[in-house]
Amino acid sequence: MSHYRRRAGFCAPLFLALTLRILMGVALLPVSLLGHAQAPAALPPVSQATQNFTLLPDRGNVTVLKLDDQLRVGKPISDGEALTFTSSDVIDGVVDRDMHLKGRAQIRRNGAAIKADEITYNPDTDIADLIGNAELSKGNTTFKGPKGQFKVDAREGFMESPSYELRDTRGNGTANKLTIENSDIFVFDRATYTTCTPENMDWYFTADNLEIDNEQKEMVGTNGVMRFFNVPIAYVPYFTAPTSGERRTGLLAPVVGYNSNNGLDITAPYYVNIAPNRDLLLLPREMNHRGFMLGASYRFLEREYSGVATGEYLPYDKQTGTNRWKYDWQQRQIFSGGVGPGGIPMPGSWSGYANMSRVSDSLYPTTFSQSIAGQVTSQFRQELGTSKQLTGALSNWVVGAKAATFQTLQPDPNNLVQAPYNVLPNITAAYNSQLSPVVSDPTGRYLALPSGPKTTFSADYTRFAYALGSNFNAPPPGAYTQADRTVVKAGLSLPQITPGYYITPTVSFQSNAYNATANPSAVALINSAQGTLSNPAAVQGFTLPTFTLDSGLSFERDAAELHGFFGRDMLLTMEPRAFYAYTPYQSQANTPIFDTADAGFGVSQIFTANTFIGNDRIADTNAATLGLTSRMIEANTGAERAIVTLAQKQQFTAQKVGLYGNIASPTTYSDTLGSASVRLLGNFSADMFGQYNTQLNRFVQTTVGASWRPTVGRSLNFGYRNVWSPPIQASAQNNQVATPAATTTDQYNISGQWPLTREVSVLGRWGYDALTTKTLNTLVGLEWTRDCWTFRGAYSQAVNTSLITTTQVLFQVEFRGFASAGSNPVDIMKLNVPGYMPTSKPIPPSIYENYQ
Repeated sequence: MSHYRRRAGFCAPLFLALTLRILMGVALLPVSLLGHAQAPAALPPVSQATQNFTLLPDRGNVTVLKLDDQLRVGKPISDGEALTFTSSDVIDGVVDRDMHLKGRAQIRRNGAAIKADEITYNPDTDIADLIGNAELSKGNTTFKGPKGQFKVDAREGFMESPSYELRDTRGNGTANKLTIENSDIFVFDRATYTTCTPENMDWYFTADNLEIDNEQKEMVGTNGVMRFFNVPIAYVPYFTAPTSGERRTGLLAPVVGYNSNNGLDITAPYYVNIAPNRDLLLLPREMNHRGFMLGASYRFLEREYSGVATGEYLPYDKQTGTNRWKYDWQQRQIFSGGVGPGGIPMPGSWSGYANMSRVSDSLYPTTFSQSIAGQVTSQFRQELGTSKQLTGALSNWVVGAKAATFQTLQPDPNNLVQAPYNVLPNITAAYNSQLSPVVSDPTGRYLALPSGPKTTFSADYTRFAYALGSNFNAPPPGAYTQADRTVVKAGLSLPQITPGYYITPTVSFQSNAYNATANPSAVALINSAQGTLSNPAAVQGFTLPTFTLDSGLSFERDAAELHGFFGRDMLLTMEPRAFYAYTPYQSQANTPIFDTADAGFGVSQIFTANTFIGNDRIADTNAATLGLTSRMIEANTGAERAIVTLAQKQQFTAQKVGLYGNIASPTTYSDTLGSASVRLLGNFSADMFGQYNTQLNRFVQTTVGASWRPTVGRSLNFGYRNVWSPPIQASAQNNQVATPAATTTDQYNISGQWPLTREVSVLGRWGYDALTTKTLNTLVGLEWTRDCWTFRGAYSQAVNTSLITTTQVLFQVEFRGFASAGSNPVDIMKLNVPGYMPTSKPIPPSIYENYQ
């Protein structure tokens, strides 16, 4: 692939800069020669100068001003060391007594500037009186008024009837009087504050007394009144607020919403900034249909560990008459070995984690979660784990252990969810010959990647357990209340990889051993639900070898015929791939399933030897898969504009091993897969996937998605998915009933965001299930953005279970750079509308924006 590179040689900006400096040096040379005190030596004649002569020679301790090719931030200096500069149209007075500056008068020191029509300065008292169009500015803060008085050295003073501007937050306002206590603290009497422009004062905040501390980045006031379109909407007798994005302890904006489960829902968050790496968020919440709930979230971050702990507690639910609660604790920790950039454990380190969450009842997420993702959560995990990469001669080994239990909720009595087995515990040891850290080559410029044969080995011991009657009486996962499984895997591969081709032969094996006995109570419970089924036979393990050969080629060419369509040089690739796998048949009908499922049939799965994921099933296979991928790539950027893949597996021997027993009528037929992804200019994209069965003469899986996003804030999306599922065999030991073949998914969704005017945009989503002829979810939103505020509103309706449909009304008013009120609907908008972009935040001010 070729890339454009900038040509070497003449560079106009550099040439002009050098020319100007030489001409200025020649022009200023006579002036420098006329100096007397501490004058530098004259430049040598051109005939005596060497080729590397200096245009500006060393001038000793004399300060020399010179041009620079860019704005630079100098080193900060103290006020005592800074020089004072004055300028005006007329200056008069008595030396060391008083000084009168008239007409565009200015006094500057250390980045601060005082301006007025007339300035009178008395050095004895250090007082400067500003008369007419007085202005004080430093950094991105500016004050203006008719007159004022200022102590230059002490940085104290006052200003009558000032207006001010804080460019860091885009804030501005007016006051009756400004008192400057020092260079960072400003006190206003009867002040207003807003981030609106003076021509568009939609909202403003008034206070009897307002103190702004630039060093602490906060404002403190009394008797504050918030007005929106001149209508008072809030009053606080005392308040503090940050003037920057830094964290501060205090009340946050309340969250107000309504949903059909809880009625009016109000949360008043209180934030506690404990330390730079620790904070606490208190979440008192009042729901008029439920009662008062208290929640809290504690976050902590250290070099060796980090995490978050949250909890919610409702002492009495008005609807159920019970207490309801939730806790969630997540933590990652490095016990030894240290961490690298981004908290990544270093090689040889010992790390651990905790992921503990639980709720009081099955309907808790549906009732109290404030997000769509939380409402559909049906399983909570309690897990502890650790891993250690060994060092020295054993640096290619990693050992680990974990224990996990699961709480499976049953929010829908018409669709019970099967609970998984608990893992008590799981112990692993794994070897990888190429696990050692990469090292640099002798030059130190490149990394030497692992090469040559790759050897892997792993041993896995797990005890599975399940307590009957737990998990809100969920259906048991199988006929065993306790079982031990040992899995041993090993593999040897010899990859040969070049830019034009690769070939990787691999030989591996897996051996499973089980120690499990069916529990009569569990078998009886399964039989009562499914009918009279025979007791499961004795558990059987297996040992199976596998051979795979993966190979591929890569060709590319310049696609001149595509230049006219894309308007740029394109490359077209052709990448054929061949994959062969062989695993002999061994019956696994009496092997239980603890953590295994069908891998599905996709573009990535068709190039694998095993059609299952997990350790309890190894598919017998004798098949070759042929695939072809073609890409359209921009030659000068590498951006991928289109990719198309076709793949077909040819089975030489029919697969007999199924997930729930041997396949009744195995066949050597395999479906054809196709996928395409297109990214055209104009921000149009489309993604398609299809699995076609010629025996059934139908698509088994179909997924189509398209999106058009012409500009920021404009998007239209369409999606369709159809899945036909083959029949499932009955299995007593795995609590699986026979299921006939059927179409299990047939869903459509349409979403988008589009502006109606320069200020108002609408967005929405509609999801429809053709099987049940019901609407799955609906979202209608509105976003109205003005100069200094944004209103967002959303109406959402979603089917949570067959019995519960949740309706939400969310709205928020965001006052830019100050606060927000309401329930933020941005999360639900992002979740439902791909490509949704909220109102862009203002660009942070430059340090040179108020350059004086």
